Amino acid sequence: MRARAFLRPVALMRSALALIACVAALPGAAAGASGARSKAAPARSLQAYLLASAPDSLRDLRAHARSIGVLYPTYYDCAVPGGRVTGADVSEDTSYARAQGIAVMPRFNCQDGATVHLILTRPALRAATLERLSAIARDPSFQGLNLDFENDRASDRQALTSFVAVLAARLHTMHKKLSVVVAGVSHDDPRKSTGFYDDRALATVADSVFVLAWGAHWEGSAPGPIAPLGAASQTAAYLASLPNASRFVLGAPMYGVDWPTDGGHAHAAAALQYSGIVALAHARRAQVRTDPASRELTFAYTDAEGVAHKVWSMGGQAVAALLRIARAHGLRAGLWRLGEEDQSLWSSSHI
Repeated sequence: MRARAFLRPVALMRSALALIACVAALPGAAAGASGARSKAAPARSLQAYLLASAPDSLRDLRAHARSIGVLYPTYYDCAVPGGRVTGADVSEDTSYARAQGIAVMPRFNCQDGATVHLILTRPALRAATLERLSAIARDPSFQGLNLDFENDRASDRQALTSFVAVLAARLHTMHKKLSVVVAGVSHDDPRKSTGFYDDRALATVADSVFVLAWGAHWEGSAPGPIAPLGAASQTAAYLASLPNASRFVLGAPMYGVDWPTDGGHAHAAAALQYSGIVALAHARRAQVRTDPASRELTFAYTDAEGVAHKVWSMGGQAVAALLRIARAHGLRAGLWRLGEEDQSLWSSSHI
């Protein structure tokens, strides 16, 4: 997904105190998205991605393991353009999660649309991919798999659904589970690119469907909030109206984006984990404010070359607001990704 490239850790956590203090001083900064507090969620209720290539992600899991019930470590990818399954288990990550009683379901990630198309429609490659994923799932350390296919065309909608159905059936014979990633939408429109995902059908065959409730603004767009709460609420309401609604997981992002000038493809943005955003605001002495509509942090600054920048970031309040929306609609909640997020999130009543 567009959001997944935002993985550059910046280890300057002392600056977090400065930004948190700044945000806390803002009017209404301590309130939730609606000012209301719901009942505390049960321990281990969250699903979360662990970035296997980033040591900070495992450190974060160690700090908050009691809140995580299902872990999606990013172990496997598709080779581009051939589509072969690459990657391997990271035993340190898997062993720690298992020792904590966390279900481990490694992610198979393929975000090159042309390669996804080949996997779904070329018979030999489709069969080989299904066999390889089934072999991975047989590992007794894993409770199942997470399938993340993105950027394919809506014309492959049925091909994706049938692939998921076959893979789910194979995993179920092993007493394993399948999770599938989909884009967040407020209604089903097979004519749009998001029509690649048939939410209703996928939730019928998969054990869980992880919904990306973000992406309104991204590296190639104009600046703006990453996960507007109004759009997330519409997505949650749509999911709650579908059969098997309890299988949907509303996913929340935990990163920030820094756009030069007015953004767009001509001025591609840089994405940073929360700690990187903190360091940037501190270095530029930026005036950080909380956007009242999205609860996201935002600020502007001018760099050394005189270029104006606009920054939006998911802080603890914004992430907690998405978790609140998920639970208000009877959905499960998930996070992308563990590591260098706003640590104040974990004291929220919505964790």
